[in-house]
Formats: sequence, structure tokens, C-alpha cells
Amino acid sequence: MTSTEAARAAGVSPTTVSFHTRALRDTGLIASERVAAHVLHTLTPLGAALLREVGRGPRPAPGPPTLAP
Repeated sequence: MTSTEAARAAGVSPTTVSFHTRALRDTGLIASERVAAHVLHTLTPLGAALLREVGRGPRPAPGPPTLAP
């Protein structure tokens, strides 16, 4: 989606989207490409994998260590 589409979908300003997309791009979670007058943002394989992991829900915390008898 474009920055404008993302701003509308999230209910925030285009400036806010620009700030967040920069952070996502810098961490390798999205790729951005200028197409004519727009910037198109897409998930990278790393971003998609992270979303899949988040969708699985929280994992239980490990229990206390056990001592071998």
C-alpha cells in the first residue's frame, strides 16, 4: 500500500506513517519503492515471518530451573 493508504487505514497523519515506515524499513521488515508520485510499501519475508510468529500468540514463560537429584 502507499503511505497515504496506510495513513487512512491507520487513522494517522502521513507524517506519522513516514516516521514508522522508516523504522520498519531500517529494520528490514518492509521494503519501499517509489512508483511515479507514490511510495509503495511491501512486507519483506522477515516482516511476514514476524507477523506469523506474533499471530501464534504469547508463549508461556519458562518455569523455574529444576535441580537434578
